[in-house]
Amino acid sequence: MRLAWMGLQALALAACGGGGSPEVVVVPAAATAQIVFMLATSGAVAPGPGAVYEIAVIDFDGSGFRQLTNDGKFKFLPHFSPDAKKIVYTKYAVGHYAEPNAVTDIAVLDLASGTETVITHDGHDISASWSPDGSRIAWVNTYEASIWTAAADGSGAARVANASGADIDMSWGDLAWSRDDWLMFTVGQTVNGCFKVRVDKIRPDGSRRTQVSDGGPNCTPPGREQSGDADPGWSADGGTIYSSRGFPVPPAGPVSVEVERKLYAFTSDAWYPGKPETDLSLPAEPSCIEGVPKGSPDGRRVLLFRACFDTGRLVSGIYVTDTAGSYRTKITDGFAPDWNPLTN
Repeated sequence: MRLAWMGLQALALAACGGGGSPEVVVVPAAATAQIVFMLATSGAVAPGPGAVYEIAVIDFDGSGFRQLTNDGKFKFLPHFSPDAKKIVYTKYAVGHYAEPNAVTDIAVLDLASGTETVITHDGHDISASWSPDGSRIAWVNTYEASIWTAAADGSGAARVANASGADIDMSWGDLAWSRDDWLMFTVGQTVNGCFKVRVDKIRPDGSRRTQVSDGGPNCTPPGREQSGDADPGWSADGGTIYSSRGFPVPPAGPVSVEVERKLYAFTSDAWYPGKPETDLSLPAEPSCIEGVPKGSPDGRRVLLFRACFDTGRLVSGIYVTDTAGSYRTKITDGFAPDWNPLTN
């Protein structure tokens, strides 16, 4: 069974422009809003074997584009620190996303000096996230399915918790740290022979682990990309979780992919049978893959990656919507956006 943290690698080398400055569409929002994102330098649409991504920033009005890294190493899931002075991401010393022998560690880029510091060194660390006060960084170790935290320079590393290995707690990924001090992560589970991915949360001291979703009603077909939740992001107040919900239905269109993914929202409270969930996908554009959603600092908008197929051609990039999912406006080509927390 393939477990893909982003659930989008089937698109990795689909045709879509080359490197250089991304296409920009003006967004009717505060022009001072800035995002950080993964910039493809290899003509890729989404991460996968052979795709190369660097880190870049851009403003909503198309100004301020700046590529921050350029060493040819694959970089994954960038996030601003709470004071917007640093960016943390996963750096691939060897290989690319979804390659079995990839070597991954956590890196921190200081924006004032341009200095990159790799703060972990065991080759299995991914999905870094800042603590609310910026003093610590959390990440997932994929080799032992565990969560760790350390100071921003890598010192004082401590294990938070790890998966039990039981059928209902097989693997962990997709970490995100909320402003109200919860660590959210995805859990691979098999229940009555049905494999899918859910969302849990836990305190940074390893206490109060809580199941938040059950991954939806669909099981994963044998040998296919997983159904259920992926890439969850917090709302500003920590009360809502936005998820990329996977369904075992291929999107219609000219590009062959395995799984449709829709933007979903649900509360961060404990899961119970019948817990409400909201499908935020656009009914007029049903055949899409939407992922890596991130709630804005002002609580009004959500950033996401999307790739749609119903127009007869592949349309993809970084988009913004409101918390009701009522529209999609493209900002730029790229993948895995996140907000600068200090911009409007």
